[in-house]
Amino acid sequence: MGKILNKSLCTFMVFGAAAAAGTAQAQSSVTIYGVVDAGIVAVNKQKTSSGGTGSVFALSSGGVSPSIFGFKGSEDLGGGLKANFDLEGHFFSNSGAGNQWGGLFGRQANVGLSNSYGTVTLGKQYSPAVLAFAATDPRGLKETFSGLISWALTQNPLNAGTAIAPANSNAVIDVFVANAISLSTKIADVNLSGSYSLGEVAGNNSANSVIALGATYTGPVTLSAAYQSDRGQPAGLIGGSGIQTRKYSVGAAYSIGDATLTANYLNNKNSDPASGSSLAQYRVYGAGLNYRTSPSNTATLAYYYSTNKIGVSDTSRTWILSDDYALSKRTTLYALVSGVNAGNGYTSGAAFGVANDNAFLASAGKTTTAVQLGIKHSF
Repeated sequence: MGKILNKSLCTFMVFGAAAAAGTAQAQSSVTIYGVVDAGIVAVNKQKTSSGGTGSVFALSSGGVSPSIFGFKGSEDLGGGLKANFDLEGHFFSNSGAGNQWGGLFGRQANVGLSNSYGTVTLGKQYSPAVLAFAATDPRGLKETFSGLISWALTQNPLNAGTAIAPANSNAVIDVFVANAISLSTKIADVNLSGSYSLGEVAGNNSANSVIALGATYTGPVTLSAAYQSDRGQPAGLIGGSGIQTRKYSVGAAYSIGDATLTANYLNNKNSDPASGSSLAQYRVYGAGLNYRTSPSNTATLAYYYSTNKIGVSDTSRTWILSDDYALSKRTTLYALVSGVNAGNGYTSGAAFGVANDNAFLASAGKTTTAVQLGIKHSF
């Protein structure tokens, strides 16, 4: 522990010394990047305006990846020190609509410094916890029909038929954290990262704050651990009386030739910040097999089991069979078939649905199936 602390102190000392010396004479670069992902999805047993259920056939945005655009860059400040920035926005490829997750750059808007010891970043960014969780999710946290749905929707589940106000304005679907200060470093084969989002509530500095921690080990096996805590906002504020959310996960992945086995566990607990009473506690178990049938093709079989015993009893069992075929390094065709057997609760933990649109989700008390075909192009 002493070595780690000394290393972190050295990092901040180097950052401070370089800034004071004003040694900014070196090369800088800016990269424009993005993804356009669109597909056709057919899902049965979806709610209709008349209150029943029916099938829906739609063009959806983001089957494998979200459709995004961004600008990122760095400047070499000398002595191994770099300045970095990242601006990233989100849009729907099916309609062209944008400004999701908080505006033009609703995914990322940050600046920071890095050297061989690590990186310090200020601004809106990906939660270190969700990045660690992604390392061992059976579907790699793809944008549809994956652990991403469970991670996001358990942040603010329905309880006793009543929608609960957003828990925390800094934690956007528990994937992006705003007003955040983060530190990341690598020690041997272990990546460690953590962030703290300032609550910015007068008189109560802990309210509306977010703590996110992530750790991954990459060696003969891949191991991951994640923790995130969203503090609720006091009554009287916009979004006040929102729930407090705590989630943690652990997982592992192991490769044998062209096959990779994955397993992870997510525990998400929601409580009332005023009384401290539990509102829901989702436990989601995931397992999967990824198999490279050729250098350009990967097939995936994944299974998720979700349960909640507090408030509204809720269970779901989701299976996904998918195939990704790379036409090139930047263009991928994908196909998917999925089914979910949902209990009579609100199925917030089900890994079934289209994350971009927050639509075509599991229907309580139904066995729902989906078929999806699409294309993803990166630039």
